[in-house]
Amino acid sequence: MNAMLSERAQPGALSNPNTFAEYLTFVFKADIDAEAVSDAFAKIQIIEKSIGQKDSDADLSFTLGVSQHGWSTAFPTTPVPALLQDFKAMVDGERQFPSTPGDVFIMIKSERMDLNYQAAKYLAQSFAKVATLIEDIQGFKYLDSRDMIDFVDGTENPKNTARLNAVLVVDDLDIHQGGSYLTVQRYIDRQGLWDKQPTEYQEQVIGRTKLDDIELDDDVKPVWAHNNKSKVIIDDTEIKMLRQNRPFGNAMEHGTMFIGLTASPVIMSTSLQQMIFADSNGHYDRLLDFVEAKTGTNYFIVSQILLDTFAD
Repeated sequence: MNAMLSERAQPGALSNPNTFAEYLTFVFKADIDAEAVSDAFAKIQIIEKSIGQKDSDADLSFTLGVSQHGWSTAFPTTPVPALLQDFKAMVDGERQFPSTPGDVFIMIKSERMDLNYQAAKYLAQSFAKVATLIEDIQGFKYLDSRDMIDFVDGTENPKNTARLNAVLVVDDLDIHQGGSYLTVQRYIDRQGLWDKQPTEYQEQVIGRTKLDDIELDDDVKPVWAHNNKSKVIIDDTEIKMLRQNRPFGNAMEHGTMFIGLTASPVIMSTSLQQMIFADSNGHYDRLLDFVEAKTGTNYFIVSQILLDTFAD
């Protein structure tokens, strides 16, 4: 069933992260014309095709998501996906997951940074009449897919059929089947504090070895390790999600764009709650001592079927 649904999914939602990515966040303007919105959305696939054909080996793709707040403007005649809700802020002590604005999110991926930039430029121009571009973040592959704190990211991503099961929506209206729920957070690294920690403690925080990316044995790995606290287990079964994270920034300030896709937003919400809220023993995800979330927004990665309605 999910193999058939994969044909209804936006390709970029299922593929692995590329070497380069660019993440655009738009907020709709007030009192805009519905036809102008349709025109902006219609140009998305035109821009993707036009720039993509410049270098077919670059593997350019766009992935479009729309938030609950932006849904009625983007799709006034299409019901909202059943489980789509705006991101709810979470706070526990000094740890915070803020909720921030975002109506439309477009992830651009390819093997060429220059093509991503050109695509971003034209998308910004296309949406200029109807929306404000409030964030444009350029991500990149760092070393062997490591984050900027030097641990491999995305090791446990599901593959093949397991990925389809983890990511694609099945139980919803036909127009939404093959879509996905997306949570986006931009994290800033507290690099100076992290660098002061011995490698052994860093490995305990992440739950994997730094050099070889091997998961720590259960008798060594703390319950507060990141890969323990972020893992969702229901009825003794781990429920996977797909992370298309990429580092961003420079030597002065850097971090990670967290791009998490699931078939149900409940999985993502559960993971984030486990991370930020201390349990009865006071344990939380210790990685949050060394990274700070600056944004938090939920989107629905619409089905290709819905996106294609703008093609005419």
